[in-house]
Amino acid sequence: MDKKRRKKTSIKTEIQDPKKTVSLSTVTELIGSGERCGIITKKFQFLPQYGIGYFQTHKFEGLSITIYDVLLEKNLIVEGKLYDNFLEMSFLIEGEQIIKIEGITKDLVYESQECYLLYLENIKGSISYHKRKRLKEVKIRMSTDFIKRHKLDEEYNILEKHSLLKLQSKFLNPLCSKTQNILSEILSDQRKGLLKRLFLESKVLELVTLKIDTATTNIITNNLPPIDNLVKKLYQVQHMISSDLSVQYSIHQLSREIGLNDFILKKEFKALFGKTIFEYATKLRMEKARQLLLHSKKPIYEISELVGYKNSTHFTAAFKKIEGTTPKKYRSNLEN
Repeated sequence: MDKKRRKKTSIKTEIQDPKKTVSLSTVTELIGSGERCGIITKKFQFLPQYGIGYFQTHKFEGLSITIYDVLLEKNLIVEGKLYDNFLEMSFLIEGEQIIKIEGITKDLVYESQECYLLYLENIKGSISYHKRKRLKEVKIRMSTDFIKRHKLDEEYNILEKHSLLKLQSKFLNPLCSKTQNILSEILSDQRKGLLKRLFLESKVLELVTLKIDTATTNIITNNLPPIDNLVKKLYQVQHMISSDLSVQYSIHQLSREIGLNDFILKKEFKALFGKTIFEYATKLRMEKARQLLLHSKKPIYEISELVGYKNSTHFTAAFKKIEGTTPKKYRSNLEN
């Protein structure tokens, strides 16, 4: 960041402590930095008395990606006024934040398994984080140059549709399984240099695409009620099912995991996703099986285990019921 921009941006960070107020630079230390192929990476570790964990940033050509993973030992308040305009995506994998924004009277409670896409212009406000709670978040900022380069506003009018002033407090959405899978890829990626840069940019555009798709199906609207606990729990079930298809969860296991009774879970899952849990899981299993049959040379018994069937005979029967043919014949037809 150049000197001119530093003068225009005022950020104040406080630790709630009856004895003192300190800056973010006081509670963290730089433990790694570097630049390669135009991507600048910095990693900061929290000092033990303030938290156990880190935050890391990757910056290049109008794109900034910050990953937070820390268990705070003290309450943290970040206050600031930002003069730059940018498109921001945030994905709160774990934790809770209280967001106060000047011009919006109601405090916004941002909770685990939620996300947002907002265009921010000259905003002032604060974010509060609670002690003894883990904060795990991926935050992405895209400059107006980045937006123009990828024609996001030209094609989708994204700045107006996702303006904070237009959406006010109704901009939070639950994390869907596709989003969680992309986030998992970002968090586990070990690439360096140009490959890292290309990977991150592609994943950011993939996340933006998902958010635009969400907007076009009217999930984000000015009439959207606040996300309740039930919807978030249902999306949690969706993610559990889709993240590891080799596991076949029973309704009771899923109910116990998210804290809902069996009847409510079955009823509300079908109302939200249009399929029963069994139908939804089977659809995903058969989609993955088709891909493996098409793009791999794995034997049928191994594909069977990968999609959650310990017995290949049961897998063959389930596949034939949906596809009208056995996995072996399906693969043979593709090869001919």
